[in-house]
Amino acid sequence: MNIRQQAGFTLIELAVVFVIIAALLSYTFMPLRSQMETAYIKEARAKLNEIEESLYGYAIANGRLPCPTEPGEGGIAQPATPASPAVAGADTCDVNIGFVPSNTLGIKGKVNCDGLLTDPWGRPYRYSVTNTDLSDNGDDFLEAGQLRSVANGGEGIANVTPDLRVCSDLDENCAALTLKPFIVADNVPAVIFSMGTRERGNTNREDENAGEGAAVNSTCGLPAYLMGGDEFYYSAQRRETAGSEFDDILIWISPNILYGKLLQAGQIP
Repeated sequence: MNIRQQAGFTLIELAVVFVIIAALLSYTFMPLRSQMETAYIKEARAKLNEIEESLYGYAIANGRLPCPTEPGEGGIAQPATPASPAVAGADTCDVNIGFVPSNTLGIKGKVNCDGLLTDPWGRPYRYSVTNTDLSDNGDDFLEAGQLRSVANGGEGIANVTPDLRVCSDLDENCAALTLKPFIVADNVPAVIFSMGTRERGNTNREDENAGEGAAVNSTCGLPAYLMGGDEFYYSAQRRETAGSEFDDILIWISPNILYGKLLQAGQIP
């Protein structure tokens, strides 16, 4: 009687099977990751637009823009009530480069243990606001009454120059640019942005938005937050070229749109 022996798989055959399975799974997961990333970007843009509209609404209701918030302050603008404009040269905000004051603005969403509104990647939305004060009678966009005066031309709209600039040329120094094609927006009252997919601090392009300033410590044990150090910002399409990566998502408050909304709301003239 012939005895037929059943041979098992060899280690090489098993290894080949596992490689094939891994390859099939990678082809499956890659589109899913891409779809998820696209959804995150869409969600972040929608939230930034919500923040923008909330800032316009706050300005209409309060006659000024809010200050940024800081870690551990529960998403409340710091200070909630700025110093009196009668105090010449008084600092209006505790910081002008900080985070979105979601509680002050009444914006719902995920917050981290520092009380900061976070984007789909779990990082807090940044918010910078101008502290320009040409009249020496309170910051022009941050003191109640000052914004209305500026919008009415009391200090001359053309002469009011908020100190925030947004540039689009990733290969030039934003501060030194003089050519209009590379200046996306100049003299804007406020900038709001998400740091995108990866919180990079290894390129001067993204360092312009967050990374060149002093880091802000967490109050609940999270890694310190990278922060910008000046009034210049970059806004450009996503870029994955090694050494010049960029994935920040940035918008800003236009002074003319802000004045227009104040006019529509009957706050001016």
